[in-house]
Amino acid sequence: MIKNIPVSESAHARISTVSMWLCVAALIVFTTVLAWSGFNGWRQASAILKDHSVVVAPVKLEDIEEKSGRKGRTTYTYHFSYTFEAGGTTHTGTFSTSESNSERYMEEDATVKVAYANAEPSRFERLDRLEANKSLGSVLKRWLITLVISGVLAFAAHQIITRRLFVVDPPATTASA
Repeated sequence: MIKNIPVSESAHARISTVSMWLCVAALIVFTTVLAWSGFNGWRQASAILKDHSVVVAPVKLEDIEEKSGRKGRTTYTYHFSYTFEAGGTTHTGTFSTSESNSERYMEEDATVKVAYANAEPSRFERLDRLEANKSLGSVLKRWLITLVISGVLAFAAHQIITRRLFVVDPPATTASA
């Protein structure tokens, strides 16, 4: 439970201003990083899919990472690798997935489709990821949804700081005799 910290009215006003600017700055930084990441994914997908070849690569389980969460919950992250030949060179890629998405890669003879740039086979990625990032519209839609959710979270954080954590200390009442 959040403990209230009583402060004077002028201190609360300063805290509210600082909280607002910090939440706005965090929102800007977070959405900028997400936009940059999405744009880079789109750029990579576009570059590879412009002139590419597709190979089917066998998948190998590398390890399983176990994390203990809240209330005794345990989550597992599965780390896989795949190897394929292109241009006379062997290339190895890796990816991670949650336990619920790992089933199809755990099967015997599991494979993934990998696309690589014909001009530079060292530029490759799983075809399903490239397909998801190839449309700039879908990248922008995901970014806008994230922007809205991040804005709501920043607003909620500001409200918690200014309404629940730091509260205005009520003025002391004097007893009249």
